Amino acid sequence: MAETLAEAVRAALGAVRDPDTGRDIVSSGMLQGLSARDGLVQFALAVPRERARALEPLRAAAERA
Repeated sequence: MAETLAEAVRAALGAVRDPDTGRDIVSSGMLQGLSARDGLVQFALAVPRERARALEPLRAAAERA
C-alpha cells in the first residue's frame, strides 16, 4: 500500500531531534496539527515559551525535512 503524504511527512519529521533531549519531535509530542492535502503540508511545533528562541534551528530543520 502506498504511503500517504501525511505519513511520509511524519516519518521525515521523526528524524528531526531536539538537541537538548535527543528525542525526535514526533515521539516527544512537539508535533501538533499535521495536515497534508493537495501537496500542501501544515504543522506546528509546541515548545515551552522559554525555549522558543533557542529552538529556532529545530523549527528550520523541521521545515526542511
